[in-house]
Amino acid sequence: METHVPLISTRTKGPLGLVHLPRLWLKMRLSAKGKLAGEYRAGEGGFDGLLLEALGIDSTAAVAFVSASQPGYLAFETWVKENAKPESLTPEAIDQFNERILSFPKPEPGRSEMLEILGFPQSDKEWLGTDLNDLDDWHGFHLALLDEA
Repeated sequence: METHVPLISTRTKGPLGLVHLPRLWLKMRLSAKGKLAGEYRAGEGGFDGLLLEALGIDSTAAVAFVSASQPGYLAFETWVKENAKPESLTPEAIDQFNERILSFPKPEPGRSEMLEILGFPQSDKEWLGTDLNDLDDWHGFHLALLDEA
């Protein structure tokens, strides 16, 4: 079965204004169909876990909803609004969450490993977690499309 690298960036927002929510939806949709590339997880850990925790949504419930309902993105956002803690959806809370994610440094050892794969010096401090994740996604997508030798 063909698998896919999720190319929606963590920076992407839907109408609700939360970064990463569209990417989380895509990863859960792909995972539910067994089509999420093997090195990715959906609904737990990383930015997925941070987002669901901030919203007060249990990851198991979110994964179950997406798997059973196969929602489009806007339907998923509606479900999130219905199931999130109301205080997590205020403009202030959304801004705080977005800032937290968009300024989050990539933790070690993943940061060093990713810099090496991408050919950047270990001393490079310019790249935040979202930057490196995007570059890694594009690199993985490129590798998946290379002709087999």
